[in-house]
Amino acid sequence: MKKKWFLKDHSYLFSCVKKIVKIMRLSIFLIVLTSLQSLALDNFAQGSKLNIKVENTTLSEVLQLIEKESEYFLFYNNKVLDLNEIVTLDIKNKSVVEVLDILFKDKGVTYTFNNKQIILSKKEGKGDSVQQKSVSGTVTDKNGQPLPGVTIVLKGTTNGTTSNSDGEFSLSRIPENGTLVFSFIGLETLEVSVDGQSVVDVVMQETSVGVDEVVVTALGIKKLKKRVGYSVQEVKGESLQKAKAPTVIESLTGKIAGVIVANTSEFFGDPQVYLRGKQPLIVIDGVPVSADGWNFNSDDIENISVLKGPVSAALYGSRGLNGAIQITLKKGVQQEEKTTVSFNSTNTFQTSFIRIPRAQTEFGPGSRGQYEYYDGRGGGINDSDYDIWGPRFDGRLLPQWDSPINPETGERIPTPWVTRNTNNLDDFLQTGFTGTYNVTVKNTGKYGSVILSDTYRKVKGIVPGSKLDINTLRIAGDLNLSKKFKVEASLQYNTQETPNIPRTEYGPTSPIYLISIWGGAHWDINDMKNYWEEGKEGIEQRFAEKWRYNNPWFWAKERKRSYDRSDIIAFAKLNYKINDKMNVFVRHHIHDDNLIRESRDPFSFYDYGIPDREGRYAIYNYKTVTKNTDFLFNYADKFFNDQLELNTSLGGNVLNDHYRNSSAGTSNMVVPGLYTLSNSAEKVLPGSYLSKKAVNSLYTYVDLGFKDLFFVNATLRRDRSSALIEGNDAFFYPSVSVSAIVDKMVDLPDLISFFKLRGAYAKVGGDLGAYSAINTLGTSKRRNMPTAWISGTLIDPNLQPQFNSSFEYGADLRFFDNRLGVDVTYFNLINGPQIYDQSISNATGYGYHKTNGREVERYGWEVVLTGTPVKTQDFSWDMTLNWDMYRETLKSLPDNLDGSPRLAEGRTEIGDRTGSYWYYNWQKTPDGDLIIGSNGLPLRTEHVQKQGYYEPDWTFGLTNNLSYKNFDLSFLIDGRVGGFLFDNLTRDLWRSGSHPDAIGQNRELGNQGIKTMLVPGKIVVSGEATYDPEGNIIEDTREYADNTQLVFYEDWAKRYKADWPSVTLEKTFVKLREVSLTYNFTDATLQKLPFSKASFSVVARNLFYWTKDDTYADLDSFTISGRSGVRDEAGLQLPSMRTIGFNIDLTF
Repeated sequence: MKKKWFLKDHSYLFSCVKKIVKIMRLSIFLIVLTSLQSLALDNFAQGSKLNIKVENTTLSEVLQLIEKESEYFLFYNNKVLDLNEIVTLDIKNKSVVEVLDILFKDKGVTYTFNNKQIILSKKEGKGDSVQQKSVSGTVTDKNGQPLPGVTIVLKGTTNGTTSNSDGEFSLSRIPENGTLVFSFIGLETLEVSVDGQSVVDVVMQETSVGVDEVVVTALGIKKLKKRVGYSVQEVKGESLQKAKAPTVIESLTGKIAGVIVANTSEFFGDPQVYLRGKQPLIVIDGVPVSADGWNFNSDDIENISVLKGPVSAALYGSRGLNGAIQITLKKGVQQEEKTTVSFNSTNTFQTSFIRIPRAQTEFGPGSRGQYEYYDGRGGGINDSDYDIWGPRFDGRLLPQWDSPINPETGERIPTPWVTRNTNNLDDFLQTGFTGTYNVTVKNTGKYGSVILSDTYRKVKGIVPGSKLDINTLRIAGDLNLSKKFKVEASLQYNTQETPNIPRTEYGPTSPIYLISIWGGAHWDINDMKNYWEEGKEGIEQRFAEKWRYNNPWFWAKERKRSYDRSDIIAFAKLNYKINDKMNVFVRHHIHDDNLIRESRDPFSFYDYGIPDREGRYAIYNYKTVTKNTDFLFNYADKFFNDQLELNTSLGGNVLNDHYRNSSAGTSNMVVPGLYTLSNSAEKVLPGSYLSKKAVNSLYTYVDLGFKDLFFVNATLRRDRSSALIEGNDAFFYPSVSVSAIVDKMVDLPDLISFFKLRGAYAKVGGDLGAYSAINTLGTSKRRNMPTAWISGTLIDPNLQPQFNSSFEYGADLRFFDNRLGVDVTYFNLINGPQIYDQSISNATGYGYHKTNGREVERYGWEVVLTGTPVKTQDFSWDMTLNWDMYRETLKSLPDNLDGSPRLAEGRTEIGDRTGSYWYYNWQKTPDGDLIIGSNGLPLRTEHVQKQGYYEPDWTFGLTNNLSYKNFDLSFLIDGRVGGFLFDNLTRDLWRSGSHPDAIGQNRELGNQGIKTMLVPGKIVVSGEATYDPEGNIIEDTREYADNTQLVFYEDWAKRYKADWPSVTLEKTFVKLREVSLTYNFTDATLQKLPFSKASFSVVARNLFYWTKDDTYADLDSFTISGRSGVRDEAGLQLPSMRTIGFNIDLTF
């Protein structure tokens, strides 16, 4: 016993030490990175020393040599310098200034320094100053925000500069009739005539989508969107930083065509994301990670690129089989030396319900109108594990759970039978709150940059006692060690801590189960806050029932499911520029994830797994370490007078994935309230698991561009996986995509601004999880005796890798000077031959046969419509509509073990659509009337029938952004249409007697033994129906008459209204998902404040919710069902809430 106490105590000590070590590692990393940057900046500040020895070389070549050997770029007018002049120099260990002094001695050339630029110009004579002048100004975007890093060049010369962090610029020696060219990636190039002005202020507009827009593709490679031959859609990080969703994943809802997010109303829930019906890979800064939406925050995100399908993610290998969600985090921008500090704060409150399960409060617990309390354990009349089918609350006297005890008889004194509280659930739940606070510091300089970000998130759930603290500390930087070497590094440390995660599965661990469904109104939730029986504190809870149900306050305060997670994501990258055409990088990335979960069940707590109510304790430890080491060599060149452009790369990756867990738990506890492994009535047998997996990869890609009109991209990858059978563990897979800018090839009507066609094909291989291709041995215990078992799956000894083949076609059109755009994509994917667990006869000694062969076909359409309906100087309205649909059909199945063909999978035949749900339905006449049995209730069909399909028919999302002067209004409406669902919550409300409609005189008469309910329908008076094995009617000679058989109200409710065929739903819904109204402070106001930028926003989420069918459920959680463990019933989820709050965004 003492030994176990020792291990437990030291386990906690070890945990604390590990946290301290991690913090020390982080501190050391920060010190080293900062020191490296400071050292490099100091060295460069002293000025680079040049060694130049040339003989009979043109001036042009000498200037290029100076640029190559120094950190500066030279700008000059060809008319000022004689570039063909022959120069001979022999200079050793001289600064740039000294070299220029020697080179231009007595030649009438002067030079000025502007950051990393040197501007060469002719010394002014008396006549020059009249014709040329200095021009300054400010460059801003359409919202009036300054644009740093914009290149400004005098047209026809190399005389230029860049705007500083405030968007300001100054350029000398500009002719009065000169033209300035303003350019920046992602913005329209702008030419402005000087016309003798000394001040030129310009506003730059976003580049027309599809022309020069840059998107982030696989491996983090940036490309012009017009060069991309597959579907890629982006979400800018700034759009996620106002009306913040609980997680970044949820914030994608409605914003990407083809993406479905199964949102959740659960506290600390993990929303599931689907891309074209499958779960995609999550990638951060070009490296795949096993992270959920709580691991990172929106304030750190620059943009999110969704790479749709295996074509776009082919370079990620089998992990990118279903596409990828690629998150690019913010970095410093190399401009002038400057430090900026930004603060972003969002506070939101869950103030009201959009749906909450209501319960009737006219009738109390019991059955057939009978109820009397004795001990809450069945000693009275229906006083344990009760339904809500008891007597009406009419003031009659009944012995109740809190009735006083007669001291003489020891029996309870009857008290008035009245409703105690009509809003128990509302009074139990509390206002939820989420506060997110981010501070970001950026330091940028000539030779490097660093960004430090810390985000703290405080969450208070709507269930009492539920709270969450998340902190994300991130530092990233880059350092130019020389003109050829550059180092990049990033480290993120994320912690997540909560003392309790309340879950709402069906059972006495859910407030919906305990209050709305089976609770009743014969007790007041406010009277239950003192949840211990007097004199039995820590041993027995106080509640209106003692056998199955729990006091909700006792459940929330004493039953704990704690969660303590620490997560480190870090990488270091070395870039080497071989020459202007070739470069290479080497990178190492690590993701170290540690999780401790504890389960505490107090004495007298009841759950289906704890019928003895004697308490339990368990602890679980999980650790995952994923390491990626990769390299990528790049070569870029142009041929045939720049008409043919080539970009090609060769890379490799080594993936090592290690996972381990350990767990131990008590049987019934000996001492109440002592949660240690040693406090167990029986011997504790811990368990553990360890897995290791490695994948080695080589890959290459080639990008070709012809005349900036036609583009081809091809990739080839080879993986070798330790999870596959040796000899079949290596596999190749290719991809190819093409795009063509049609409007540049042929004459089109003027209304078409841009027209691009694209097409792509990919074949992507896949492997398995660790040890899934071998028979493993497991151990357990039975009756306190050790046992061993082997896997019940027979492994095909010739098991091959699985493959996906995908075709994709698309068109991107822009109209009316890019005021209207349409992007259409069609995709067709053959998933297979898969590695497939095929069910076989138990007579073989196995239950499944793991083999190759199953194929499914998935196809669909995606449409993105963009438009700017209104655009004036002060007002603009931009909108984006996303629409998508897909279907999946069963294409083929492997043969049975005996060689006979397999024609169906369950009830889905080859060629049929997958995702169907089969169950019994009500029997109906040819005219559609219910067929009623002799008991007066509807009859079920004798065979199961197809009820519908899990997946929606189609989905949509409509984003609107309106801007008027300093005000911005943004709102998102999204929804889904179609899909089948059983409404389990409505069923249970009718079954228990708590449904709000389960009231009235007919119910009261039923309690008095009078049958009052008539189910409309027909009874069979003669004849019969015969069916084939599939349930189809072969012959029907039945004749019918009207039903006249009455039934009791309780039977009508339980066996008709609460039966499954009566509680089906169509999952069609629409939500006003998010709204934000922002005021951007004017420049005049900011001049009086210590900020360079400031805004205040009012934000809201889930303001409006509409469903086609009546339900208390939030259908967001049940969008894709029946597969991957996602629920297919609208279960006992927490009520869905409206969220309202405010955002403050400041930059110093």
